[in-house]
Amino acid sequence: MQELQFASHLPSTDLSASMIICWQRGIAWILERLDLFRPADPTSPDQLKEIAELSLLYGHVLPWVAEEYQGKLAPIGQFLCEFLGKDLTLAHWVRRAPSQYNPYIVAYLPLRSIGVRLPAFEEAVSALHSAGYPEALENTPYREMELQYLTWKAGVGRSRPNWGRLYQSTVMRRGGNPIYFSIHDVYSVTHTLLYLTDVCGPRTDMPATERQRAIKIVESLLVHYWRKPDWDITCELLINLVALSHYETPLFTAALNAVANVWRRDGALPGPHFSEKHVKSDQKLLFRDCYHTTLVGLILCAAYLHRSVWGGGSSGDASA
Repeated sequence: MQELQFASHLPSTDLSASMIICWQRGIAWILERLDLFRPADPTSPDQLKEIAELSLLYGHVLPWVAEEYQGKLAPIGQFLCEFLGKDLTLAHWVRRAPSQYNPYIVAYLPLRSIGVRLPAFEEAVSALHSAGYPEALENTPYREMELQYLTWKAGVGRSRPNWGRLYQSTVMRRGGNPIYFSIHDVYSVTHTLLYLTDVCGPRTDMPATERQRAIKIVESLLVHYWRKPDWDITCELLINLVALSHYETPLFTAALNAVANVWRRDGALPGPHFSEKHVKSDQKLLFRDCYHTTLVGLILCAAYLHRSVWGGGSSGDASA
């Protein structure tokens, strides 16, 4: 494990400049590899994970980024619309297999949330909604929150969810000392907070006691996963702190600076299974090792810049 360095609290201007560089490198890396997101067999749910995650990136960050950077995202939107809209098989298939709402409809909902309408998927969403989906699906509490969040953001027949009951059942609420959290528990924590805080916040209606409890848990986990290091979870935890308006602390600044320092010059943010030997020998393996963490890192860049530079919210030292 690496030694953590907290010695310097970088000025926000320096950190913002680093995040813009990481954003530009990461987006370029994704754009150069869009074809690798395309599944060999679109009717295999396991192969649609990459497309769904790319759509989540696009749908989340497009409303956040400064106008000067929005044009760089256009090829991603075009790729997603072409893939999901050109082959009607996908929308027709999920109507016959509603248990595959995630990932098929989930790949479309982020696009719908920013105004995209694809006729075949509109028919599929409407038909499945009338049949009781996604509510009929059996999921863990945080996965159920995910579907409620995505359908709400996409305007699919519901008002803003009331997550009180679901939240009471999550690891975030029921868990004890985070030192005992498994990797699955940690993902439950980070994702629960993503949906409760609308990904990057700010949320002014979160009770102060719950906010402080969340900050304590997230910071404890951040120290461990930064030190490990696991840049995927580290980035998710940093996004949580942005959303909780707790992003002007020495811990946050040092961890974010560590992310910037490890971000590769070629644009990839190394994933948990990254291997240097894949960089030149096998681009598909490099993509597999890095694409997810790079997407999460890009969401972190956009969330931080949205809140701290691009005018997307209150100060990072909110105490409420």
